[in-house]
Amino acid sequence: MKPNQSVHEIIEAIKANAALPDELAEGTPPAAYISPELLELELDLIFSKEWLCVGREDEFSHPGDYKTMVIGRDPVIILRDKDGRLRAMSNVCRHRMATLLEGAGRLKAGISCPYHAWTYNLEGQLVGASHMRDNFQKNSVCLPQFALDVWNGWVYVNLDTDAPPLNPRLETLATRYQNYRMGEYQTLFRAEEIWDTNWKILAQNFMEGYHLFVAHSKTIEPAMPTELANALHGGDAYSLYEQGRIQGKSYERTTHTQIKNMKLTEEEKNKAVLFSVFPSHVVSVVAERTFWLSLQPHGVGQVKVLWGVDIFPGSVPDGISKDEYAKELKAGFDAINNEDKPIVSKIFENAKASAAIPGRLSPKERTIWYFQRYLAKKLTTAG
Repeated sequence: MKPNQSVHEIIEAIKANAALPDELAEGTPPAAYISPELLELELDLIFSKEWLCVGREDEFSHPGDYKTMVIGRDPVIILRDKDGRLRAMSNVCRHRMATLLEGAGRLKAGISCPYHAWTYNLEGQLVGASHMRDNFQKNSVCLPQFALDVWNGWVYVNLDTDAPPLNPRLETLATRYQNYRMGEYQTLFRAEEIWDTNWKILAQNFMEGYHLFVAHSKTIEPAMPTELANALHGGDAYSLYEQGRIQGKSYERTTHTQIKNMKLTEEEKNKAVLFSVFPSHVVSVVAERTFWLSLQPHGVGQVKVLWGVDIFPGSVPDGISKDEYAKELKAGFDAINNEDKPIVSKIFENAKASAAIPGRLSPKERTIWYFQRYLAKKLTTAG
């Protein structure tokens, strides 16, 4: 790696990678993982302008249901208002910039600032502000609203209110896998973690199946072997690969699960579909469950991971409760994540090495080539 590479040089290296044909594609330039300056550009050009997954629609089943998260640099509230509309709005009070809400829950009335008790209704309109002058007009104050879209049950938010809608960008993907009925899957559990790596390293790790036979040799590989991983051609907004499953074997559970989705073909029942909605939503879908992660930078060397599992209706095995099934699947995926964590952490550290040189990608890593093309396109305006 060249020492002290400028942001312009890093972007040009990413663009050069993206310009290579599929069969000559190479790994991401190491400097792209460790540059604080590049991260600032990513926050400006990607995370403030792109669709980011914040959860599933069924997490907001009732008026007042909300969750909070940071998207890019912005604290955001996602909630269902009194009329049943899903909204995304700023989690920063319009008075003195205090944080309005923490975590997730259900609001019985409005949103009250913990600093000076400015109160907003579920649409974000200011309705209460005590000890203000007579010339203060509450109706002129509203929390900034952000764009929100729902695709196959996943809720996405975009800080750019002028952003093109998400669904048309993913129409090909939705049509190809319509038999999975992804919009019907129901939330089983959610988790949030901080991983010690760059967000792009983790995104790429979860979008390729080349590492299964080594990193996950005793967990995933016996059930979904690397030789059955087929990296397909993706699109401008997503990457895609399909993974064959060994019938009767599972890496995430020991209980027997019946397949309840009768629209699936035999081929579809015996494979996993793995896609990444750029920039940072990675998903694995099988007949009975989804496993997905949504990533947000938490500094150049850390990434905040929102992840979870959803299940197709009726997929809880006989003889155990939904909570017991959630515990079992959580333990299975924790084991997988714990195999990945030390590897992706070391990749970030090794990206600082003077001898760090990316190599040729395997055909099973075509997904990374698509990701680099996406990055090059988004960062071109700064290059």
